Amino acid sequence: MRRVSLFVYGTLQPHAGTRMGQWIAARMESAEPARVPGRIRAVKGGNGWFPALVSPRSGARVQGTLCRLALRPGDLAKLDRYEGREYRRVSLPVRTASGRSARAQVYCWRVALPDAAPVIRDGNYLGWLERTGRQAFTTLRNGA
Repeated sequence: MRRVSLFVYGTLQPHAGTRMGQWIAARMESAEPARVPGRIRAVKGGNGWFPALVSPRSGARVQGTLCRLALRPGDLAKLDRYEGREYRRVSLPVRTASGRSARAQVYCWRVALPDAAPVIRDGNYLGWLERTGRQAFTTLRNGA
């Protein structure tokens, strides 16, 4: 098993109500609320909406969950396939709700955003879904 710190802010969050969120929860050793630098925009795709983290050098913050995962060989590749070519996994500084600093793998958007992708100003994707009555993207690609 390989131990990985992964910050998730969208459909991968263990409490997101998605199949991949459940997949993450099954591999989770610990989780806590956290934030990373950046902004998120909502992108419409498939059967719902997904977030795109951009501008990690901005003063804004994105809310999510810092997960400590026990992964088997091939699990990171499965996550990368699920996220697709639009995302790049990078290491970013994370601040937990308790004030602890850490570094974690984070999926950042790497291609041009659709013009109509709304900014989620408070950085809370799941809260945005709830406030707007929109649904999370749940269609799985490549068996993920």
